[in-house]
Amino acid sequence: MELPLLLRIGGIMKTKRLSALCMAVLLMLTMSITAFAANSTTATVPVTLTVSNEYRAVNVTVPASFPVEVINGVVVTADNAKITNNAKSGAVKITAVSVTDGAYKVGNYDNFSGTQTIALKFNGCPTTGSGKLNINDKAFPAIKAGGSLPLTYFAKVSGDAQNTDGVEAAKVVFTISIVE
Repeated sequence: MELPLLLRIGGIMKTKRLSALCMAVLLMLTMSITAFAANSTTATVPVTLTVSNEYRAVNVTVPASFPVEVINGVVVTADNAKITNNAKSGAVKITAVSVTDGAYKVGNYDNFSGTQTIALKFNGCPTTGSGKLNINDKAFPAIKAGGSLPLTYFAKVSGDAQNTDGVEAAKVVFTISIVE
C-alpha cells in the first residue's frame, strides 16, 4: 500500500528540516570549537562614567588698591574698603594676609622706624615687617554668601617720603578659602 503523495512530501519535508537543523547545530559547534581552541579571546566591555561635582568656586571682590595719602604730615586712608562674597551659597574666609615690600620697605606698625618705610594695620592686625600678618577669627570672620567683610586699615609712612603720586608702596595678598 502506497502513501498518498501529500504524506510522502510532508515526511520528506520533515527529514529536510531535521537535516537543516542538524547542519546548523554542527556549524555552530564548529564555530564554538574554534573559539574555545584559541589561545586568547577579546571582549568588549563598556566604560561607565559617573561624575559628581563637589567643586565650588570662590567668587569674591577685593579692593583694587588700598590708597594711602600723606597730606601735610597727616596719613589718610580710605574708609570704604571691604571684601564681598559674591557666591549664592556657602561662606568664605580670609585664611592669610601678607604684606610685602614695594617702593617702600614694610616696617613694624607698633614699633615704627626707618627710612622709605611703610607699616599697615588691617582690622587690628599690624605688620611686623614684610610677610604674613598674625590674623585671627575675630578680625577676619567667615563671610556668608552675599555678605561683606569691612576692611579697616591704617598706615604709617616714614617722614622722608618725597612728593609723589601713585607709587606702589607695598603689596597686599589675601588668601581666601571656602568654609565647609
